[in-house]
Amino acid sequence: MKKVFFSTILFGILSTQVHADYLPSQQSTSALAARYSTMSFNELLNEAKAGQAAAQFYVATRYQYGREVSKDPKQAFTWYKKAADQGVSAAQLNVGRMLVEGIGTSQNEKLGRQYLEKAASHGDNRASFNLALIEEHNKNYVNAYQWYELSTRDGMLDNKVIDMSQTKKTALAANLTPEQIRQAVDRADKWIQAQ
Repeated sequence: MKKVFFSTILFGILSTQVHADYLPSQQSTSALAARYSTMSFNELLNEAKAGQAAAQFYVATRYQYGREVSKDPKQAFTWYKKAADQGVSAAQLNVGRMLVEGIGTSQNEKLGRQYLEKAASHGDNRASFNLALIEEHNKNYVNAYQWYELSTRDGMLDNKVIDMSQTKKTALAANLTPEQIRQAVDRADKWIQAQ
């Protein structure tokens, strides 16, 4: 049940969220995106093997969606992780999701949370939203409220996520005391200040 729950919600949110906007800015983002989106898979793979984080991210997306190569979740995870470990927040988001779900790798919620928190610390509100979903599923409602609150404020805002977070906060608020809500908002404030 847990796997189905997360697969449906997380995949639905994240599957369309592969954007060049979330790549490191060693060159201009649009120049990198244009360059990598038009490269053949073999050219892109050579760049990725040379350690280019953005190329590693794009190789992972090609494996994830089966573009010019067979779909391979294990290869997608491997390449997302390489990019994530070099600080690409969209890759951190995908690695976290894949670890939580056990997609292309062994399921490891604790490690998945760490990657989601890294992405959230870069302002990716999709990561905050996914952390909130985990907390809500685990019935940690104050923590869930905190992460939903953060997902309405983080830097790289996805408006769809903001709307979903607002709805979730409203639903949770019906089951929390004013003091619990205040605690959750205070923790969200402190988390942002610590970043």
